[in-house]
Amino acid sequence: MNGELMTEQQIRDGYARLEGTLAPPLDVAERVERRMTVRRRRRRAGVVTGTLVAVVAVGGGVVAATSGDDGPGDTMAVDRPEGPVSTLVMTRPDGSTYAFPDVTVSCEPPETAGGDPIGTTGRIWMYSPMHITGSEAGDDAQVREPFVYFEGIVAKLQKDRTFELPVDWPGDSSRYPITLFMADTEGAPDGNEVASSAGGSGTVRVLEAACDPVPVLRLEVDATLGSEENKQSLDLAGALD
Repeated sequence: MNGELMTEQQIRDGYARLEGTLAPPLDVAERVERRMTVRRRRRRAGVVTGTLVAVVAVGGGVVAATSGDDGPGDTMAVDRPEGPVSTLVMTRPDGSTYAFPDVTVSCEPPETAGGDPIGTTGRIWMYSPMHITGSEAGDDAQVREPFVYFEGIVAKLQKDRTFELPVDWPGDSSRYPITLFMADTEGAPDGNEVASSAGGSGTVRVLEAACDPVPVLRLEVDATLGSEENKQSLDLAGALD
């Protein structure tokens, strides 16, 4: 009889395996934050390159705009009733294009699956839907649809600011006034990722950035973003209003 009884350690191990099996997959927000964290660590170590999207789970997803029920504090961020209007278009060296008409603007940090916010308060975000499949363990991360991502520090985006690319200097990239990023499906074998900090040229003009009383972001972009993977650069042009 005693030989059939489970030890306390065996019970704990069994629960641990069960929790791991039932744990929800990482959402896109968590993938973004992990990669941004890696990039910031690399910056502090003096390494320039890095990618935003590498840790993915099975199934696609979209970074969710959060409301006051989920966000910190008592303030609830709400998009303008008519929503942001985006004419942003990505252009590849071969002349093919991809438009980003569907974007979200929010001053509430997107949250990870565990409820942890990406970034800190005092920022504003803009992003298009992110559809990614694969897994970190399987090393088969795949971007299924191009997407664009912008993050800016509101206090540094006042009075009509124009930034020339690359927006990069020594130190932690979390201090950059803006970060503009795109992921593309083209670029064998696993797509391409470009960013405002990875070389390139052109400008990003921030006409307006505010969080009170509602999130408002107005941009004009005419830029070439360098690849973080030593692949082809990509153009991004258009406006957000």
